[in-house]
Amino acid sequence: MEEKSPIPDEIRTFFLDEKGKTLLIKGTPGSGKTVFALSLLNTLKGNGVYVSARVDPDTLYGHHPWLKDKLSADNILDATQPEREQVAASKEISIKPLKYTNVPDFLKGVYTRTERMENPIVIIDSWDAVTSYMGFYGQKDLVELEHKVCDFSRRGGSKVILIAEYAEQSPLDYLVDGVILVESGMYEERRVRRVIMQKLSGCVIRNPVALFSLNKGIFQSFATFTGLEMAMENPIIYDPIPDPGDTRYSTGIKDLDLAIRGYGKFNLFEGDYGTYDILARAMAINSLNLGKRLILTSTKQNEFITSISPYVKEEYRGNIAMIGDIEALEEIKGDKIIAFINLEETEDADDAVKGVMSSVSGPGCGVICFGEREKMDSFASTQIKTEFISGVPCVYGMIPRTEIYALDISKPVISLTPIV
Repeated sequence: MEEKSPIPDEIRTFFLDEKGKTLLIKGTPGSGKTVFALSLLNTLKGNGVYVSARVDPDTLYGHHPWLKDKLSADNILDATQPEREQVAASKEISIKPLKYTNVPDFLKGVYTRTERMENPIVIIDSWDAVTSYMGFYGQKDLVELEHKVCDFSRRGGSKVILIAEYAEQSPLDYLVDGVILVESGMYEERRVRRVIMQKLSGCVIRNPVALFSLNKGIFQSFATFTGLEMAMENPIIYDPIPDPGDTRYSTGIKDLDLAIRGYGKFNLFEGDYGTYDILARAMAINSLNLGKRLILTSTKQNEFITSISPYVKEEYRGNIAMIGDIEALEEIKGDKIIAFINLEETEDADDAVKGVMSSVSGPGCGVICFGEREKMDSFASTQIKTEFISGVPCVYGMIPRTEIYALDISKPVISLTPIV
């Protein structure tokens, strides 16, 4: 299986040809611009030069060790015009100064570093700092400088990535070939990050917004969900994940087990049904392969059963039962029973669920409910919100409280990445 790229497809397509390109990455401090630019450099074919006004090689490699193979210390340039070469904290890696007093000197310094490179990629971090060091405070002079940088890129065949510490529109947006806005905001009091593709000349932008994470200091974007595809022709039956204990049972997803310590006796899901369906299938397959019985009350479950059966060991495929109404669940006794209840199809759901809870209470038993019910929050052992955020299936815990996780279902084994 081809390794998934952390960079959105549209941006990689934008850089596919060997022509000179200019890309402006803008956003407020802390939004993830630098990590995104360095990840882009690591993905593209070419040789990198990093012109920085704020970081030395030791710090850069310390934060992003994966850069060492892509960006040599010789190509990390100090843009602050020091009088003499500075030495990094380790005393082993020196910062190469890029000395300039005007536009020609600056462009000449960058050109000198890139003229013998094949497919040079230049990151200037940040553009605001560079223009400030050159004393370009007037709009007319600044526009002239920006014109010359864009012309330098196109004539020399260099890919130039400019990082700017602002989010609003500026004249530079009209000069460069591409504009990316990196946002870091809040959703339900939790961190959410988005890349907004405002302009990519010559490329069709099918999905202008991409959700991303900086988990472990690595940029990772998530593709828009196109549907839950399961390989019915050659299904793989994996060994089930053991339950954490008698009162907690596995979600069927290792990452989710770690985040919430597995499901409890009563589990309430609220939000988008499509995202819930992904979680329900994973848990159902795992529970069946552990030898448990599944009891379904929803009229929507015929397709559900068909989709999960190929991933269940043959001897356990008969452990699925459908009943006509929720009240019938109260007559079912035994251990290792998982009951699925769609609250949106259930009248007097609160009283009915309490009756089921008193019945399905043996070791390894649990109840999975989907739907909005405020009264049930008080006795839910697990409460999960399921949402599509920027086209990506996401979950986050209310009980226990967790950050937002993006679901990756591109492989048979579902994984979760925290949006941090």
